[in-house]
Amino acid sequence: MKLLYQCIFKMICVFLMLVLLTSCVQTSVLEKLGLSVAIGYDALPEGKLTVTSVLTNPEPEAKKKTKIVSCIASSSKGARINNNRQLSHTLVNGQVRVVVFDDKLGKQGITDVVENLTRDPFFGDMIFLSISEGPSHELLNHNYDQIPNIGTFLYEMLQQHIQDDWVPSCTVHDYRSAFYSAGRDPVLPILRKLSNGVEILGLALFQDDRVVGTIGAGEGFLLKLFLGRTATLKEIKIDRDELRPYLHENRKADGHVRVIISNLGSKEHIRLLSTSPLKFQANLRINVELQEITDEYDLSQPQSSKLLQQKIGETLTKETDRLIKKLQRIGSDAIGFGEVYRSSVRHSELTYEKWKKMFPEASIQPQVEVNIVRTGTIE
Repeated sequence: MKLLYQCIFKMICVFLMLVLLTSCVQTSVLEKLGLSVAIGYDALPEGKLTVTSVLTNPEPEAKKKTKIVSCIASSSKGARINNNRQLSHTLVNGQVRVVVFDDKLGKQGITDVVENLTRDPFFGDMIFLSISEGPSHELLNHNYDQIPNIGTFLYEMLQQHIQDDWVPSCTVHDYRSAFYSAGRDPVLPILRKLSNGVEILGLALFQDDRVVGTIGAGEGFLLKLFLGRTATLKEIKIDRDELRPYLHENRKADGHVRVIISNLGSKEHIRLLSTSPLKFQANLRINVELQEITDEYDLSQPQSSKLLQQKIGETLTKETDRLIKKLQRIGSDAIGFGEVYRSSVRHSELTYEKWKKMFPEASIQPQVEVNIVRTGTIE
């Protein structure tokens, strides 16, 4: 009997503990929360920031689907406190998908802000990072007729271009992985506000955590391929004389032929040839589909396709050489030649400062080989 009473007593104690613990859990009702979907950071003097939050409007009867709040603060947590004072609902960042830094802050350095974001349990590693041309506040706060939620739109636009186009992945994880690597620098997309929309203007190149240069979409196509990721359409300009044997004579006598190719698959290989002097070989093989050519080109003859793919390869090799020289000139190793050096040389003890001095002096020989798998529409 005594043993039975002890068992009952223990069960009652366990039940009471469960009840008490359950009552201590803080509940969050969505209708009582202001969910932030995008955040913008603009640089101000004395280390302060203008922080703009795009919120999904919690008011069910509101005409606008978003609400924009901004404040001046010295930190991300301070901004949340200040922005929350302007709301009738509790501000939470659990749904943030895109963070935008203005170009001034990009040139000053963004890692302090990024690291503060990673310490916040509401943020994840898969949030997209980007740079805005001009203040991010203006980009996020603009009244777009065709964009009901600018935060969701930016996320979907970046996701689409990362998956299907020339923009490399730009998550917090990607940025931190490149930043903390001794032999590679981060790269982020640049957003530009239009009168009634937003476009991806190009890519911002970093040295350490500061923007030191930019490249356009064509260069971004090649950069993404060397990063081992898929990029799709690319327009190539070839001198008409180089394709003369297979061009119809009733067209222009000079100028350029524009060729549009679609990447069906590529393979990159960067090899360290020598450490003294420092030499690399950067090879890229691309299988492509010919989407369009702005001239009457005779593809019925067997040698015509070989000539075209040779000229496309030569043109892409020249463009790659210019891209690499530009990266060396501004001191941003966005491709990651330093990682190849570190993994190829035993006991290299490579540091970021050491590679920053070595990279501009390296001799890098690119070679792009193109294989036309099939032809598409001929204009």
